[in-house]
Amino acid sequence: MIPRRLTNNDSHLTPHALRLTPHGFTLIEIIVILAVISILVAILTPTVLKYLDEARSDRAQNDVGNISAMLNDLIKDTGQFPGAHLGTGKTFLCSGTGTIAGGSFGGTTTNCENLENHLVTNSPGNATTTDDYPSTGKFRWKGPYITNLSEDPWGNAYEINASTLVGGNTSVTWVISAGPNGTFDTSPTATTISGDDIGVRIK
Repeated sequence: MIPRRLTNNDSHLTPHALRLTPHGFTLIEIIVILAVISILVAILTPTVLKYLDEARSDRAQNDVGNISAMLNDLIKDTGQFPGAHLGTGKTFLCSGTGTIAGGSFGGTTTNCENLENHLVTNSPGNATTTDDYPSTGKFRWKGPYITNLSEDPWGNAYEINASTLVGGNTSVTWVISAGPNGTFDTSPTATTISGDDIGVRIK
């Protein structure tokens, strides 16, 4: 077949219009695109993970600060210390349904009392009203002091060595999270935080 010559009537056809329109990517183009995406993922992933880790740590720091403030409000309102309202065999207060982290701090499923029983409801100690904070009078329980008392960003409970949180006791009391590694590096008698633990000293 002999190709048709262009005439004056074909002057509206531009070189661009005469080119064949591609209908897909070539294998080389796909490989290049995937390589570029892989490079971008490799560059951005560490940065994104760093921001996520920082956000979790910031949330935990805010949480322990809020819990500490609410415990101080509870003490001021009632004139009583949570350590005097712990149930039999309980020496720690632990938040929410989070896992009780291991390590050197000392909280266990046996010696931990639910912190919600002090800050969300007035039902501390054993299952009797004799352990409750006063509900009437000038010094009384005025809660709930906090409404969202969850585990830390890594799924572990916040812990308080509450047996020292009694009148006249000068020992250190912490509100503390085990941090990213999920294991406590701080002992309950330590005066400073260790490892990647995140905490606030109440006293």
